[in-house]
Amino acid sequence: MSNPKRIAILGSLTLIAAVIIMFPARSAYNWFAPPDIQLSGISGSVWNGAATEGLAAGVYFRDLSWQLKPLSLLTGKLAFATRFDPASGFMDADVAVAPGGAVILSNVAGTLPLDLLHNAVRQLRGISGNVTLNLDELLIENSSPVSVTGTIGITNLTAAALSRSPIGNFEAVLSSDADGINGAVKDVSGVLAVAGTLKISKQSEYSLIGTVATRPDTPDSILQQLRMLGSPNAQGNREFRIEGQL
Repeated sequence: MSNPKRIAILGSLTLIAAVIIMFPARSAYNWFAPPDIQLSGISGSVWNGAATEGLAAGVYFRDLSWQLKPLSLLTGKLAFATRFDPASGFMDADVAVAPGGAVILSNVAGTLPLDLLHNAVRQLRGISGNVTLNLDELLIENSSPVSVTGTIGITNLTAAALSRSPIGNFEAVLSSDADGINGAVKDVSGVLAVAGTLKISKQSEYSLIGTVATRPDTPDSILQQLRMLGSPNAQGNREFRIEGQL
């Protein structure tokens, strides 16, 4: 490549970088933000900015900050290191936006109460506890999860339909294939022994199929509910199936 061409390319890249660095975050939000993301108190630039509060997919958060990862431009994506605080808890993630509109979250780490997700996921209403996220990557297309790798933990899970006291702590190890998202679900501790398989299709249809067994300290209220699943097998397990649409 001739020297003039190199200079021209370098100059173009410098100009693009300068525009991104100086471009006001408020203007970028007004022009490009998807309708299901609402931010207020926006300050700074696309390169390094903040918002005092926001709402995404029905989940409220505050104290959002971001910093552009400039090397992501070489891959054709806009990627940011972000942090925000839900009403309770915290969340850190690298967020990238692909040209087609897909959103890629990586290095996701955080904790938040399940209550905050009730508006976004109606199936969680009546269920409370704390969620811990440790995700390597989460791909979202058209506001739906398409693939994910990592671990989700739930502590002090309480289901009003079963018991007023916590049922226990649970964990799901997630992976993906051509058909969608798969998860191996198990109890970590608590009054129930649970083992199951979670599947989420690319059409956002989900199923959780597994077995549940009682323990010596299982409350009577839960024992009565489990009888609706039928008689246990020789190992003391009852099969269950939960299906629906996200």
